[in-house]
Amino acid sequence: MRIKRVFLFPLAIAFAGLLLSQAMVFSQTTSGEPKTVTLLARKKVDGVDNYTQAAFSFKYGVNGDAALGVTRNDWDLLFGNSPLPDAFDVTMVTDDCSRIKDLGALNWSDAFQAPALPAYPEPTRDPSVMAIVGHMYIVHTKDRDSDHYALFRVEALEPGTGVTISWKLMKSPE
Repeated sequence: MRIKRVFLFPLAIAFAGLLLSQAMVFSQTTSGEPKTVTLLARKKVDGVDNYTQAAFSFKYGVNGDAALGVTRNDWDLLFGNSPLPDAFDVTMVTDDCSRIKDLGALNWSDAFQAPALPAYPEPTRDPSVMAIVGHMYIVHTKDRDSDHYALFRVEALEPGTGVTISWKLMKSPE
């Protein structure tokens, strides 16, 4: 009997941790104020790559080197890594089925219906999308570790340097 308790206690702790981490992710919804982040255009200068400052995780709401422990280098959005200037990409890992769509000029206060954006059935490189100030975008992040939706809006753009976005996780419209 004591062996069962010794085995079940760590299992219960692990399960509770899993539930808490998922609750943190799902507690971020389209209600409430959007959060903001500034992403730098991806560059390599003197052999130093700023990839983590150009990438962002909507799931965890983080970017930068310190976020690697949380994201395990599995990001949702990348800025400035495309042959197109000042563009967003959502294909980051080999099993990525993620999608992004420009919804046009919108404000958070506007009434609009977020469209369903089904993930690709097989890993596919989604085309880059230009960053346009005042435009809202929907992202469906889908890979072996993630399946979630986010909305974001471009608040400011400094061409070739960086972009500031406001963002919210959202429930799947599917």
